[in-house]
Amino acid sequence: MEGCYNDDEPFIYRLNDNGTGPSLLVKICAERGWRMYQGYNGHEDKWNLWWRTSAFPSACYKALGDWQFMNHIPKGGSICRKDGLSRLLRCMRRIYGSIYDFSPPCYHLPLEYAKLVSEFSRLRRSEDDTGSNVVWIHKPVAQSQGRGIFLFRSICEMRCGSSAVVQRYIERPLLIAGYKFDLRLYVCVPGYRPLTAYMYAEGLARFGTDKYTLTDIHNPYRHLTNSSLNKSGPRYAECKDRIGSGCKWTLKQVRRALIGRWGAAEWLVWQRIRALVTLTLFAQAAGTPPARNCFEFYGFDVLLDDSLKPWLIEVNLSPALGADCEADVTVKQPMLHELFDLLGLPMKHTGLSLLRGQNHMNITSYCSEDESGIPRPAPVPTTTVRRGTRWRRRRAMPIHCVTLPPSTAGSDTEKATDTSETTKELNIGQLSMSSPESSDNSDIQSTSSMAITSADSVDESWKGGYATAASRRRMLSACSWGNGVQWHRATGRVGQWVRIFPHTVSGDDQLPTEDARESVAQVSKFIRAAREVVREGGRDIRGPRDAARDAAFEAALCQKLEYKNNFEVWLPPF
Repeated sequence: MEGCYNDDEPFIYRLNDNGTGPSLLVKICAERGWRMYQGYNGHEDKWNLWWRTSAFPSACYKALGDWQFMNHIPKGGSICRKDGLSRLLRCMRRIYGSIYDFSPPCYHLPLEYAKLVSEFSRLRRSEDDTGSNVVWIHKPVAQSQGRGIFLFRSICEMRCGSSAVVQRYIERPLLIAGYKFDLRLYVCVPGYRPLTAYMYAEGLARFGTDKYTLTDIHNPYRHLTNSSLNKSGPRYAECKDRIGSGCKWTLKQVRRALIGRWGAAEWLVWQRIRALVTLTLFAQAAGTPPARNCFEFYGFDVLLDDSLKPWLIEVNLSPALGADCEADVTVKQPMLHELFDLLGLPMKHTGLSLLRGQNHMNITSYCSEDESGIPRPAPVPTTTVRRGTRWRRRRAMPIHCVTLPPSTAGSDTEKATDTSETTKELNIGQLSMSSPESSDNSDIQSTSSMAITSADSVDESWKGGYATAASRRRMLSACSWGNGVQWHRATGRVGQWVRIFPHTVSGDDQLPTEDARESVAQVSKFIRAAREVVREGGRDIRGPRDAARDAAFEAALCQKLEYKNNFEVWLPPF
């Protein structure tokens, strides 16, 4: 990528595989001075940002350059299938207990059909005679926009064709003027290894267009909040009580509706939602390889019940970016601008030299099939190794996979522990370091080589869940993007994008922890502290219910958690 662009060339964005995409996204890119990719017919092969609705093939990650960015991370969509999300959360609940109790009981069909029938039988035999009235919801695993979803009370009413999940229906949702709603929250993950996550402070509330009641469970406009479904409903354009026309509010409107009724408990629910999103991301973080110049943009759907408990409904891999109403434009237009600012992509950019980070050599990303990384297509030195009577050609490892000898300041214990691994990697490292390509480019400093060079002055011992110094260098390389952004030093806030994890970052090259138990413990401590703040600060009924109250709660929370200036509280605007 470094040699493919001149400094006066524009920033080029690419949409899907055919140039089609949301009109709002095209508008935002045009406002930033970017140019549409023209290579769909083979006339151009240069691009900087590739925005794709579905996941990328693994080969795309192997050839990713320093100034090329993609909107999906390898294996980053595991939580976006309903069955995959259920399995991951079920596993985390078994390990960490009730802190993961934010998803309704779920059964996978057809695999767990017998378990579902057994649960029906158990509820029917219940003493209080309410089991027969329990409502269930059926969702196809690979459908979206409300397609194929229906409610039922009896197992005989269930229609099962393709793979699906069946969940206990949340029968007592929080209502506004008698209408059911859920929250669409926007989350950006620049990397999973280590996890760095941001959530946008503004969002959308999506309403059903008929008033909620359990006496009519077959009317989708009463029970489903998908805007793509409700905008075709008979009462969509009608001016409904308090809701108005359409079916969407902003989170700012939701806050104003809740704060008068719930007081200080309204502040707590947003902190619980933050914890819910973070815990959900933990569920797939361990299975996601390090990836450079890649990010994920999720849409989390969260439902509040009548006790203000948040429930996770689903996670969307590519949330809709259409502008169907005023609320869409109000939320999504500044959100996309600030998303690109957060990622370090240029504004009004007419030349790459205006926002060029440190120069980089060929640093590869990581694909979903190989966590060790595969170099981009380029002349790679090879060596021939003879084993017995057979000859085998061995590829040299890229430079960022090489472990150099530890510094002499290290202890004898560390040297003895890493002797076998260091010797093995040095033998391979000599092949890569002695290549003609690396000698010709010795004046170019790459991010990965910087990490290796600076590692001499860094403690080589086990740190933050990274078992070896080599794995720690690899994580540092994945954290350092080609445009100079370093995610292990991630800023706390960019516009209304608020960092929700890690809670705090250090100013040095120390990476956040990757220990799952420690991360879950941090979130658990955060929830307990938030409850204590509300319990203590919510006693004053006459206290302010505005931004001043939010600032007081934030200061009390930071004091309890002993966090300093680099911690940000996530709250929708008031």
